[in-house]
Amino acid sequence: MQPVRAGIFSLTPPAPADDDGGYLRWHLLDHMPEQYGIPGVVLAHRWIADDGLRRARIVGDGPLGDTANLVQYYVTDPVEPTFAEFMQLGRRLAGLGRFPERRPSLGVRMLAHLRWYAAPSALVAPEVVAFRPHRGVLFLVEEPGDGIASWLQWLHREHLPALLEVDGVAGAGLYRSNDLWRLPDRVDRDDAVVTVVYLDDDPAATTGRATGLLEERWGTGAVRPLFAGPLRSMVSWEVWP
Repeated sequence: MQPVRAGIFSLTPPAPADDDGGYLRWHLLDHMPEQYGIPGVVLAHRWIADDGLRRARIVGDGPLGDTANLVQYYVTDPVEPTFAEFMQLGRRLAGLGRFPERRPSLGVRMLAHLRWYAAPSALVAPEVVAFRPHRGVLFLVEEPGDGIASWLQWLHREHLPALLEVDGVAGAGLYRSNDLWRLPDRVDRDDAVVTVVYLDDDPAATTGRATGLLEERWGTGAVRPLFAGPLRSMVSWEVWP
């Protein structure tokens, strides 16, 4: 398998009050599987924050404060052609009558993948942690400021190893904006660091246990948190007692 080079992240607000779940069924059973027909898309996940998980979030600044749904696509080479076809897929499916509804967007980003991490408890290589079943994620979006280079080194050497020791944390993926690829105007271009923390335990409970460590990330002022909160997986796994 080629290494993951980028992550495409799409964030949307809660479903409207009259929603019957049809949009999520369509996305999980139709639209998301079609992405695997695009060369370069190797994995996709959808996570949701119900009312309880939205109350458990630590930070929700600006438009991201309304986030209730998160989709991530994992991209290998060729990155630019993959992303171009990804952006065209919706129009192609709409022409076939298979794009029934477009939900409001809180942002679409394509970020470079920097590094994988796996907790000792996960017993898998870091490179495959995203392919392992999980109960949800702790999703972090941070705006870099002065001192970001040394902060990233501290994150790798000290912070993330400590976070991986928190009960319920299985691993993490780290991403950041870059200027390697040409992106369409519809894609957010502001600099951001994104961390996806994969969870083996209840997302709200694990977030509570990790909160003190997460607050240390922001104490230096090298980054400003824009979003930090738990979301649950849309797939139920029967592997935990």
